Amino acid sequence: MRNIFLIVFVLLFGACSSKELYTLGDRIEVSKPKKDSREFIAVEKIELPTYFMDSQIYVKKNPYHLQKVEKANWISDIDVHLTNVLISYLQKAQNNPNIYPYPWSNIKKIDKKISVKITNFISYNGEVTLNATYEILDKTKRKTSNYFFSTKEKVEGESIEKMIEAMERAFFRLAEDINQKI
Repeated sequence: MRNIFLIVFVLLFGACSSKELYTLGDRIEVSKPKKDSREFIAVEKIELPTYFMDSQIYVKKNPYHLQKVEKANWISDIDVHLTNVLISYLQKAQNNPNIYPYPWSNIKKIDKKISVKITNFISYNGEVTLNATYEILDKTKRKTSNYFFSTKEKVEGESIEKMIEAMERAFFRLAEDINQKI
């Protein structure tokens, strides 16, 4: 009886844990810092489409249908993760350790604040599309600038890993576009 319970327990929980976990943005490469900046830059949490709000990874099957990729999940909350990836990228590209998530505690001065809203970030017909808007508030100049960003990256293969690589390339293009504007 005890062995049967153990076998059932292992089968039930073993089957539930056969998910593959994915992340992106961990391979940040910045060839040469833009400048040595010491500005305090705040980065708000990136807003994402609703299909990112659970841990499942989705693809677009046709213009009107999103489908979950079986057994493929993001390793963590992807909105928080992408925000941290953007911050790391900007810190390296600007050679500036003073870039933080917003809001933060113990820092009273903000020179610039960045807000990003990704409206479309999904794979469809062999390419990943990323559409976003972002705002840069420059408190020193008392100026707000708004930008639209759009890119497509070819998925070079059929695997989920190749799709994630294309998503990563698209996201780093967005990060570099933001870097050039600040």
